[in-house]
Amino acid sequence: MITDFIIRRAETSDALCIAMFKIQVWLDTYAAGGVNNEYAEYLASEITKEKTETILRNPNKKIFLVERDSCLIACSQLDYDTSCPVKDITDPELSVLYVSRHFHRQGIGYKLLLHAENEVRKNNGSGLWLTAYYQNQNALNFYHRRNYLVAGKCFFEMGENQYENWVFYKKLGV
Repeated sequence: MITDFIIRRAETSDALCIAMFKIQVWLDTYAAGGVNNEYAEYLASEITKEKTETILRNPNKKIFLVERDSCLIACSQLDYDTSCPVKDITDPELSVLYVSRHFHRQGIGYKLLLHAENEVRKNNGSGLWLTAYYQNQNALNFYHRRNYLVAGKCFFEMGENQYENWVFYKKLGV
């Protein structure tokens, strides 16, 4: 387990690194069989420096970075302005929790998740929800171990396709 890292709030000057990092982790996670046109078009249009800057300027969204030796190794994003696809859940969404595969199983994801939960508590939130691709067994296991429960499902749309995601929810104690 590594301990020589920092967690900090992202700034607009971090936008390019965040976008490149998200693309790297996304490809590592979802393009194990290679990159197709659908993936390429999605990443080129949705994960950009400009869109990341827009997120960073939105007061209802917060991105946090984990750095080691001044290099980005993980990030999270809390969205206070999205609606949960599961009725009656009105808490913030953890829309991103990405850890570089080089740092998996070293406690980074867990620390970042705890940081997100504490951030929600600081803002008077009582719970946290997120979605995970139903075939991403690493993510499903991770959230189950952290006491997140499956509350429903939704679909991520990319190109002409829909991909089933599970909605996880955790009620946060004080």
